[in-house]
Amino acid sequence: MVICSLLSSLRVCLERHPPLVSSFFCLLSLAVAFIGFAVYIQSHDVQNPDVKEDWNALLKSLAHLMFCIPNKTQHSASAPPPSTTTAESSATLSVMVGLTFDLHNGTDPPNGTHLSLTVSGTELGLKGPDAQKSIHFLAVVMNSASRECCLSIVAPLSLLPKTRQPPQCEIREWNMHLEESGVCYRSHYQANPALSSMLDQADRALCSQRLLMTSAFLLCLCAMLCCAAGLCYPVPRDKWGQI
Repeated sequence: MVICSLLSSLRVCLERHPPLVSSFFCLLSLAVAFIGFAVYIQSHDVQNPDVKEDWNALLKSLAHLMFCIPNKTQHSASAPPPSTTTAESSATLSVMVGLTFDLHNGTDPPNGTHLSLTVSGTELGLKGPDAQKSIHFLAVVMNSASRECCLSIVAPLSLLPKTRQPPQCEIREWNMHLEESGVCYRSHYQANPALSSMLDQADRALCSQRLLMTSAFLLCLCAMLCCAAGLCYPVPRDKWGQI
């Protein structure tokens, strides 16, 4: 009898107080969404939103920029030394990445081709006190078919990402007779999921727990609204107010 009376009161509230009903369904939908997010975060890898710059972001900023074949003089002047540091605040790093190059007609450069590019940090979207300084890139096409490229970077240490690095590589002797200086290629980058910064298991468990607690609180609010509607909106007993 009590349940029937409560259901009748909820029916009255549903038909006569649509704003309250809309609020109830909004809270219920939000609770269900939070539960879904909690389950997804717990069972899937999620990128860390606190890490703004990783190696994928840096290499993506090179996409569609033009790398050109330097002449012998330019190559000698711009080639990085074998030491790991060129200055107190600069560093040289050679990594194997998924950079590819092609001409406007789609022609790929032959394996062993050396390409160079010099840009400022601001042109790559980098920020910080050293963003105005130049960054030198020297790319060697190792295997165009498998998208393997050895990329040497000479840049201020503060501009290099502090996240997981790509595998290191070594640039071999420059074959001058294989390359025609002055030819430029447009670059393309294929992102490597292994270089993305993901939340660890502990952080994912904490996020999932907080989402579940929030959804439980919202469900309690929904239950309170149902009880309040059943108590505050009784079924009319006169013949004009009955439904």
